[in-house]
Amino acid sequence: MKRAYSFLLLFLLAQGGFSQEKSWGDFDFKIKAGANIGGTAPMGIPAQVREIKSFNPLVSLGIEADVVRWLNAQWGVSSGVRFENKGMTSVARVKEYALRLRTQEGEMSGLFTGEVETKVKNGYLNIPLAVHYRLPAALSVRLGGYYAYLLDPSFTGAAYAGHFRQGKPGFESNMEMTEPSRYDFSSELSKHDFGLLGGVEWNAFRHLLVSFDLSWGLHTIFVKNFTGISFPMYNVYANVSFGYHF
Repeated sequence: MKRAYSFLLLFLLAQGGFSQEKSWGDFDFKIKAGANIGGTAPMGIPAQVREIKSFNPLVSLGIEADVVRWLNAQWGVSSGVRFENKGMTSVARVKEYALRLRTQEGEMSGLFTGEVETKVKNGYLNIPLAVHYRLPAALSVRLGGYYAYLLDPSFTGAAYAGHFRQGKPGFESNMEMTEPSRYDFSSELSKHDFGLLGGVEWNAFRHLLVSFDLSWGLHTIFVKNFTGISFPMYNVYANVSFGYHF
């Protein structure tokens, strides 16, 4: 991710120098830097999750370059490239929660009742595509979709303060868990994500802009046939950023 940020920064500096010499006509070029705030979660709270004890968004920074092609005075289309992180930590109290764990005895699958900690920190290359509409007071709104490619995966966690049940009914075994038993599904995350996006942008000054976006993932973050957790999870994040309008 550091190499990706460095490459994009050099590209943007080169574009900035070139923009001093050329009139772009109906095109707007922008660079933005900001942070994502949100979560990677199921759509709705599953019955197995009895309580969300804590939720903390991680520091998830991003840098972006966008180009808007204005078709007339009000309507335009845009695309770009964004290098970004999406992450969070959470602790939940669960009951009969399907989970695959790594223990001293090896990897085991079963039903866990107790507390589960989850930590997500994923780095993406994001390509948005949107339609823009200009409003009065230097405002514009956009609506569209995005495709993202996973560059730096991390999905880890632990189960503790409970018991783990495995086996068929009548042949079940229960194991008390006072110490954390960990899981790591980083290698089982899907490389692809896509979804919807919408946002609003304000040109505060001639070159300074402020934007707010919401992206809603439609593709589960896990690979097909994933069995580590019994329900799909999706990226839902808001992005607040500041930028420079050439």
